[in-house]
Amino acid sequence: MLVIMRKYIVYVGDLIFTEGAKSMYDNYLLIGAVTPVGRYLLQELSREGKKVRVLLPEEADASECERAGAEIYYGNTFDKDSMRDFFKVDDPRHSVVIDVDEIANFSGEKNLDMRRTNVAGTINVVDQCLKYKLGRLVYLSSAYALGTPPAEGETNFHFDRTKVDGDYAKTKAEASAYLMEKISLNKFNAVLLLPTFIMGPGFDKDSEMGRILNKYLEKGVTPVDGGHAFVDVRDVAAALIAITEDGERGACYIISGEYKSTDEFFTDVCEAHGITKSVKQASRLVTSRKLAKLVDTYYKLSRKDNPKDVYALFRDRPDTVFANTVSDVLPAAPAKKVVDSLKDYKAGTPIEEEIIMRPAAMAETAADPVEAVAADDQADAVEDLSDIAGGDSEE
Repeated sequence: MLVIMRKYIVYVGDLIFTEGAKSMYDNYLLIGAVTPVGRYLLQELSREGKKVRVLLPEEADASECERAGAEIYYGNTFDKDSMRDFFKVDDPRHSVVIDVDEIANFSGEKNLDMRRTNVAGTINVVDQCLKYKLGRLVYLSSAYALGTPPAEGETNFHFDRTKVDGDYAKTKAEASAYLMEKISLNKFNAVLLLPTFIMGPGFDKDSEMGRILNKYLEKGVTPVDGGHAFVDVRDVAAALIAITEDGERGACYIISGEYKSTDEFFTDVCEAHGITKSVKQASRLVTSRKLAKLVDTYYKLSRKDNPKDVYALFRDRPDTVFANTVSDVLPAAPAKKVVDSLKDYKAGTPIEEEIIMRPAAMAETAADPVEAVAADDQADAVEDLSDIAGGDSEE
């Protein structure tokens, strides 16, 4: 259970919190309450008896919010008029908006819904907060919205969508830049959290992580060279609550989690699923820039999963490592290890008994799923590509 107070760090169960002084906010307006991060925030705020108001799309399942005792409003962030009533509170100066609503997609394919939610939706939320004079906005951004990791001790972060790669990073950079402009020009009281890739319990099989694990465990798609940093959803929730209470106006806090190379990550996956085997990587031909068109055509015509697309996350700035700065407001926070997040994801670790929905079970069989499913197909693909390329494996 998470108790939201201030000044001293206390550890209870999986989450981290501070105690020692009363919260400065009377109303908590939560956007994205049905996302994994939002669900943890909702449960912890409601356990402490906080007055929580949530904004849900019309089609959302509101049962968790009802059980948590939240005040429910319906609307979409990309439709400003639909959420007008959500922002009307009796005491706006002592109210805080926490916006964790986002779509994270690293496939490389154009995703208009992601842009509509991550950019248009965030801009509307910022504008409504200013219009109704809300006390503070806490925004879930992304470390990958930064062009390069900031220098040690740097506090002034700059966001530029032209300096980052990938549509997800671009949407987060654009939205964060708009928010920072309002902080500067309007003296808007807002604070940003910049996590690396969020994972752990509460994500379903259709999430980015769910798709990656499915392709590896059930489809046997061989990983490509690369790496990424991962942070547990529970650590993100704890950090959001910490900066809500103690974050400085206009500050950006990075929560970096744990960096893993592709080999290390899938070794952890195997451990989490009780699989004993070494992790093999696809031929470098698959990610060769010289052969990109040829490789893409091959996988398209053969109707096989292209490892480069399946594991695009690990190819997105694979050597970038961010320093953790959220420790300024959340000192000595014991970040969860990737292998533990994977184990909890697999087990469907609940937020609260009969509250959080268990994610779809990953396939577990006596046979090794990586070798048993499509291993021969992957080997054939590499052989075919090698023949076509004449044995050239240079990048």
